[in-house]
Amino acid sequence: MNRTEAIAILNHHLDSLEALGYVALARQIGEDQAFERRGDSGTDYQLELSILWDRHPNGSIRIVGSIDDGGLGAFLPLTDSRLMEPEGS
Repeated sequence: MNRTEAIAILNHHLDSLEALGYVALARQIGEDQAFERRGDSGTDYQLELSILWDRHPNGSIRIVGSIDDGGLGAFLPLTDSRLMEPEGS
């Protein structure tokens, strides 16, 4: 797996979700997403994104993402997360 490419793809999708804002993300709590994206190298990556309450409902929202190339990396995918506070930060 090309780690640089995979991280860039994952960050792009996390940035896109974060840009939606707190209210839009709150509406998507529990709606996990799983899909594939092809990188510039031609590698197909599997992504999983989850939006959930961080500690309690109506508090902070955690956006969690993971990516792998379906090979051995699937056993230890790259992961990242973002935290959005109710005031939007």
